[in-house]
Amino acid sequence: MLDEFKHIFTHDPERSRGPMLRRSDMREGGYSWFQRVTQSPSPMVRQQMIAILERHLPASCTVHPKKRLVSYMEPEQEDTHSTSPIRLEFADGTTTTTDILIGADGIRSAVRKAMFEAASEDDRKDKADLKQYIDATFTGMIIYRTLVSAETLRKEHPENFALREMTVYVGKGRYLVAYPVAKGTMINFAAVVCDPALTGTNYEGHWMSNATRDELVEYFNDFEYDVRTLVKLCEKPSKWALHVVKPLPFCVRDRVALIGDASHAMMPYFGAGAGQAIDDAFVLGRLIAHPLTTLPRVHDALRIYEEIRLLPARSVASFSLSTGWMYSFMAPGYYDGGRNGDDLDDSGISSYEREGMENIKQEILRRWDILDESESVMLAWANAELKLQALGGPIPD
Repeated sequence: MLDEFKHIFTHDPERSRGPMLRRSDMREGGYSWFQRVTQSPSPMVRQQMIAILERHLPASCTVHPKKRLVSYMEPEQEDTHSTSPIRLEFADGTTTTTDILIGADGIRSAVRKAMFEAASEDDRKDKADLKQYIDATFTGMIIYRTLVSAETLRKEHPENFALREMTVYVGKGRYLVAYPVAKGTMINFAAVVCDPALTGTNYEGHWMSNATRDELVEYFNDFEYDVRTLVKLCEKPSKWALHVVKPLPFCVRDRVALIGDASHAMMPYFGAGAGQAIDDAFVLGRLIAHPLTTLPRVHDALRIYEEIRLLPARSVASFSLSTGWMYSFMAPGYYDGGRNGDDLDDSGISSYEREGMENIKQEILRRWDILDESESVMLAWANAELKLQALGGPIPD
């Protein structure tokens, strides 16, 4: 499978050259901020990646792409952990049953909704607080997305940084990420506009809608030429209201588990959301497939998964969200993006700005280092297997 992925990578993943960050909210020219050379992301087109994964599904898997789950019903529990089937209810009115339910159904997860509604009816001290985890919460950030032809950009501005590497153009309250995809034939474009006053509010309207180039021009007309050129070439951008899932107190209830965005939908600023979902699936899949995991022991296996994966994924989600505020100079306690000061250097930058930018840089690098040094998924699986083995032999069905 890795060989297939290499065919859709934009560049060699062994290359040691991470994203370049620039201070760009100055019309007459920005400046290079920093670049993390020890990191080497390998951009690819999402649809191509999904197609590869689909091709590797075993023949024993039956996929129903047009079935939308709306809820599930727990079995009547005569004892602590029933082994009776879980009832699934679909949007088309059909139902079925299953022994195990894994909610990988995204940020608007029907499984999460049913799980926390059921938990809120339990006799527990925190039951009044549990419904807050049903719906995702608005971050106060809007992202505009589109693809730009690399050939067209090259004709318009051959020196544009985004043609060569992933570039993050930062500014007060706004920033833009652009990088080559599809073997360098297209430029992925993502522009973010931030308003912390809207954090946690009810977002009115559709989470995703069509936008116009004029909206982007209004937001980024005072940015450097690189950014203005990218915005000029945007055609039919889409507009997304960025939401997150609040840090869940649990992601497992008996024989039901949440993974990926259903459990910890996060901001894209570490590029780690999909990776965290894959780590979830790796650990959970191996636990379920383990010879010790018989039906009466499924709830134990899922609890081990929760113990191993919930907190690490929540930490990455928290880091990612606060890093987004740093890119926009709106993170509490950090540099606010001001360009005041009379002690300007040869580049026209004051010591206030230089020191503030350096402090944010060091904090972002520290977070990347923490992510790099975090427990590998193989070690996480080894710990999970030890916990499962410590429970003893399999319980007969």
